[in-house]
Amino acid sequence: MKWEDLDDCVAFINDLVGEKDSEPNLGIMADRKQTREEEAEWLATQLTGIEKGKIVSVVAEVRGRLVGNGSVTRGSYDDTKRHGFLGIAISRKHRDRGIGLEMMRTLVRESRRVGLKTVQLEVFASNRRATHVYERTGFKEAGRIPKKMLRNRKFIDSIVMAREL
Repeated sequence: MKWEDLDDCVAFINDLVGEKDSEPNLGIMADRKQTREEEAEWLATQLTGIEKGKIVSVVAEVRGRLVGNGSVTRGSYDDTKRHGFLGIAISRKHRDRGIGLEMMRTLVRESRRVGLKTVQLEVFASNRRATHVYERTGFKEAGRIPKKMLRNRKFIDSIVMAREL
């Protein structure tokens, strides 16, 4: 991730937000499209976290354009700094091409390299595509949060998945 990615980040997040109605299994949490200023704040936080060793970040690019973004955020307390929270997203046109699998493998490898011992993520129980990728990279279901999300007037369970590094 770099500052030059800002405009791609704006387009990327807003494409994902635009998918929420047509792709209800998509785990994006943003409620609305983001402004360039809002995305600049997010990017500044990411870059600062990367510099300080609090975030492991990976992006996927195709022909120089951002098509995927993933990160692992280190726990913020002494007791949790060896544990990470993972989030990942791939643009609609680039799913089912192995990009997410490769990004996950890279995030796991880099998380291990920086000293993390465990990583967790959450996924909608209805998102079989993502769950399959996470299982292929060693994640196992650790718990379930019933009815965590309300999307399109339907409640969706969230699955917490984790793995040791």
